[in-house]
Amino acid sequence: MKKNERLKKLLKVHCAQCGTCCSDPIATVTHHDLRRLVKHTGKPARNLVKLYTCSDFIDQDEIEEDLIYLSYGKRIMGLRKLDERCIFLSKDRQCTVYEARPILCRTYPLELTITEENKLDEINIRDIILDKSVSCKYTYGKQKPLKKILNYAVQDVIETDSFERKLTKWNKRAEKGGKNEFLAFLGFKE
Repeated sequence: MKKNERLKKLLKVHCAQCGTCCSDPIATVTHHDLRRLVKHTGKPARNLVKLYTCSDFIDQDEIEEDLIYLSYGKRIMGLRKLDERCIFLSKDRQCTVYEARPILCRTYPLELTITEENKLDEINIRDIILDKSVSCKYTYGKQKPLKKILNYAVQDVIETDSFERKLTKWNKRAEKGGKNEFLAFLGFKE
């Protein structure tokens, strides 16, 4: 399939609202995602996220840059779950924070990479879906505007880079602390 045809096909990928991606994988978040969620829900940051161990993740190859060094070990920040589902997934499989959902959720099941000039470099279905680690039942529908997808990709790069700089700063500190200290370091005072 030609690159242009493949792009058009992938831009037609839509969520089937099966809830699988809100149950199986852990949705990692940045402090930017968390700030939007805190503002939207009015709930404290500590109630929205959990600091997961590496063994909690399906695909452990891609988590190294997300590691947070705490006094009790290495963790990764992700959305909290309740009964094995994202705390924001309703019983009828609707996202209750749709307007404020993390960037990862906005682009799922797609994985986007951009060039330094903020142009789309690659678009793919996420590896955890392709290798059947997660049984995503995505569908095809109306083509999404490339500009919107590209904006999410650019926002993701900017916010992820910012978060990784914060993590590096935190991880270099002599005194590590726990979840509350880490969230305070990110600017969440509760």
